[in-house]
Amino acid sequence: MTASGDTSAPSTSGVSTSTGPLDAVHREQSARLLDHLVVHGPATRSELASATGLGRGTIAGLTSRLLDAGVLRPGDAAASGDGRAAPLALTAADRVLVTAMLAPDEAIATVATLSGHEIARFVEPLTVPDGGAADPLELLAIVITRAVAKAQRAGHPIAELTVLVDGAVVGRPAVVVTDARLGAEPVDVLGALRLLAPSLAELEPRLSLPITMQPAAAAAAYAEHAELPGIDELLYLAGDDAVTAAAISGGRPLAGAHGLAATFAHLPVVPGGARCRCGQLGCLATVASPELVLERAGLAEFAATNGRAAALAELIARVEAADDRARWSWLDAAHWVGRALQLVVPTLDPSAVIVGGYWGVLIDDIEAAFRANRPSIGGGALEAIPTLAPARLGPWAAFAGARRQARERLVAEPSLLAG
Repeated sequence: MTASGDTSAPSTSGVSTSTGPLDAVHREQSARLLDHLVVHGPATRSELASATGLGRGTIAGLTSRLLDAGVLRPGDAAASGDGRAAPLALTAADRVLVTAMLAPDEAIATVATLSGHEIARFVEPLTVPDGGAADPLELLAIVITRAVAKAQRAGHPIAELTVLVDGAVVGRPAVVVTDARLGAEPVDVLGALRLLAPSLAELEPRLSLPITMQPAAAAAAYAEHAELPGIDELLYLAGDDAVTAAAISGGRPLAGAHGLAATFAHLPVVPGGARCRCGQLGCLATVASPELVLERAGLAEFAATNGRAAALAELIARVEAADDRARWSWLDAAHWVGRALQLVVPTLDPSAVIVGGYWGVLIDDIEAAFRANRPSIGGGALEAIPTLAPARLGPWAAFAGARRQARERLVAEPSLLAG
């Protein structure tokens, strides 16, 4: 009897001898096997069978194909004297991922292993010594160039490069719109980076995957979703660098027909409200953006001197200390965030709403605003739906999510990991 998940036909020797190309039936099994090797390192066939739940016949067939394709390489069999018991390793185990993002105060680029372990980080502040602001895309190009150079000096081929942005990513070729730092109009971020970082032109043809650009909120949502087994419908929101949100539907990021799904910042929630730079009246961004909350709390100068992250930490401290001005500023924003959730939650029907950044620390005020106008249908059964919870992964969730997605794209197509 074969183990659960083993779809190969048994051979007379008990080992599948097929070494042909992988077909669609075996791709999911192959991805499971390769993902284990990426995360845990070399393993024997027996260890792979135990870890993946695949039968020994399936493991034998898959590993034969992957060895023939150059995706796997045999380890040292001398210790055991049995080639079949030798550990198998990824041929591409030395490849790395480069991930870059504009954080609240910095341009950041990182180098990480395929498993997601960060091995280098490069940072440039977004302010210049005289207190002015530098071109954010120039700084992003600088840190990406440094990350690429670091990987190349260390002899690590780069498998994938992801650029994370605050705005929505739309169109083909992709452009960024409604970005808090880059503006409401479309910006060809990747085109600008190619001009500002000439090394990208040399790098791109050697990448295993095309350069990826996606909203940071979507990457963070994906990482948070991985921490919540069994929940495949999730809404993520945060307000540190901008009012951002993303949705996971069916376990996958929800993009929408035009890349605008879960565009939380530009819900027109305030009747007759101020005009947003997007052109609408009363967008959530006009009443809950971090710049506005800090300004109303009397922390604009503090933010200019100490940075956005420090200013938001100070805001939290003042709110928790019942400072009137800080408390009033935050509660007004929380009221409108709760109102926006009242519109979005019945539409998306998520199992959980995950709240990141400083909003997650002050989540009780958002939940109170949200629950203040919930339906009483079914004897109030909907009042507690969905669960609201603070994010688990902290400010670097977007990096974790982007790396995880890159790894999944790579293991889904074994040829991308061939030597």
